[in-house]
Amino acid sequence: MTPILLEIGLPLLFSLSLSACLTPCVTWLSRHTGMIAQPRQDRWHRQPTALLGGIAIFFSFLVPLFFFGSLSRHIWILAAGAGAMFILGLYDDLREMAPQSKFAAQLVIACIVVAAGLRIHGLSPAISVLLTIFWLVAITNAINILDNMDGLAAGISLVAACSMCAFSYIHHLPDLAFLSALLIGASAGFWIYNFNPARIFMGDCGSLFLGFVLGGLTVLGTWQGGQTGGMEPQYAGVSNLILTLVIPVTVLIIPIFDTALVSFTRTQAGRPISQGGRDHTSHRLVLLGYSETRTVLTLMSLSAAISAGVLYLSGRSQQGVLVIVSIATIIALFFGTFLSNLNGEIYGSGNDGEKKRRASVLSVMMNKKQILQLAVDIALITAAYVSSYLLKFDGQISLFSQHLIEETLPFIILVKIFCFWAYGLYRGQWRYVSVEDLWQILKAVGASSTIIIVALLFLVRFQGFSRVVFVNDALLTLIFIGGIRLLLRLFREYFSQQAERRHTIPVVIVGAGDGGDLLLRELRKRRDHDFLPIGFIDDDPAKKGQVIHGIRVIGDRSILPEVIRKNGIRAVFVSILSASEVQLKGIFDICKREGVICRRIRPLIPVDIGTVGKAERHMVSREAISKKNSKIIRLNIDARRRR
Repeated sequence: MTPILLEIGLPLLFSLSLSACLTPCVTWLSRHTGMIAQPRQDRWHRQPTALLGGIAIFFSFLVPLFFFGSLSRHIWILAAGAGAMFILGLYDDLREMAPQSKFAAQLVIACIVVAAGLRIHGLSPAISVLLTIFWLVAITNAINILDNMDGLAAGISLVAACSMCAFSYIHHLPDLAFLSALLIGASAGFWIYNFNPARIFMGDCGSLFLGFVLGGLTVLGTWQGGQTGGMEPQYAGVSNLILTLVIPVTVLIIPIFDTALVSFTRTQAGRPISQGGRDHTSHRLVLLGYSETRTVLTLMSLSAAISAGVLYLSGRSQQGVLVIVSIATIIALFFGTFLSNLNGEIYGSGNDGEKKRRASVLSVMMNKKQILQLAVDIALITAAYVSSYLLKFDGQISLFSQHLIEETLPFIILVKIFCFWAYGLYRGQWRYVSVEDLWQILKAVGASSTIIIVALLFLVRFQGFSRVVFVNDALLTLIFIGGIRLLLRLFREYFSQQAERRHTIPVVIVGAGDGGDLLLRELRKRRDHDFLPIGFIDDDPAKKGQVIHGIRVIGDRSILPEVIRKNGIRAVFVSILSASEVQLKGIFDICKREGVICRRIRPLIPVDIGTVGKAERHMVSREAISKKNSKIIRLNIDARRRR
């Protein structure tokens, strides 16, 4: 076994064992001293749960730190600052400090630690001091805010510690690897008891401690190692400016995202950011249909995947890291926009003024086709162009190629944005993107790439440029621009299917055509019903066994009675747009015999509109549509009462 594995493995096992043994002891102590978190309206848990689990985490980290070898001065500074954060959190758990006082104390601790010499290297002194203070306080509060669901804060801290340990091992940073191993063990041992259903919470003493240690580890990641021979550590060559700023962000992407989302949505809702609530990323995912366990594991998996990808590229291609981070940031931006649409359900309804304040600024910008769309497209065009060089030259861009990119990128952005505007890409709403929109994107990308190639051929005879690069650029632009416009629709349709699993009134849809497709989309789009589609019934034998949006065509109407009895169907929706009275009567008779509700979903545009005079042709009025929707809601209420 290599020395580095011994240095990591033994401390990790020691810390893990200590945490796993101490946590039940702290649980017993908390229950016998009355330190119990009682359920509250603005909290997620529903059972009285022991507090102060952070005590087990703290000592599981601190004891091995003293037990194993001598460490550098900067590591002891970090340990002292983390201990101060633990004491602050413990005092808050026992006495409940005001948010302003707690924040001021955190700021004082961070300033003392930075003044003692722990700061980000590779930047100018003034920027380094300010950025380090901000970073330590921000990450400390990010983990504190993230502690809102069983196993989430401990799980994300575990993943982040594993990422930092891998980073340390790759770049030969033994001190950082040792600290990361201790944090892995302390977090994992506690996570066993904190995972759903939680037997103990870490409290502020645990979340503030974990947040400060994680923030401090990422700061130490900008150092090559500890002090040797009394000399100051030197800035690591591998930890250049990109790694200095990007790696910490990606390792802690989930707490950063959650903090940004909560801060933004609470500000829009006119609520204090420090006020607790059930409006975090995890709560919104549960509202969209995920279980608590699946939510926590999903967020942990996302954090691990993003960290692993960036860590893998960090030693190979800095440009690749920037591209991945840029795309991930844009996706996170759109996902945050999607989640912010749940504000009305989370914060409740109010008057028009309150609704206006609560509206997501990002959503408004997207719906009104303003600056956000243009900024996103510019970022994606840049990412596609740089990626095309990375693909051509196996992840490494020479100085000559970098010079070409710098000279041509402004021209490429200008041409593509102009073509996108000319083909109407900024006149639609991205949440309603269709095949027609994708066709326009294809034409815009083709036209812009042709103009760029012809211009370069005419101006410089394509000297120094690779034709493969521009083929890659066209394909990547098409994928990036088209994909980003599909995101909101993909999010909405995916999570509507997840939410559908919670519906309890089984229904069947008769008609697996356009009407059935429209009805199923409507059922999944709306959240004010409890209908669960079980399957389609259609008399066309060719459609049997086919799947429409995940719902199977079971068979023809002859098996409808069997389907009703077997699945406990409570309602049948007839969605055949051109059904004759004879067809409808047969279906209604079956439903009457089986004792289930049967309703016909009529088309918004009359089938015989072609026979109506030109002056009389019109869409169904808003009142008629509202009346139709009200019938569906009343049917839902009646079905609930019959249960």
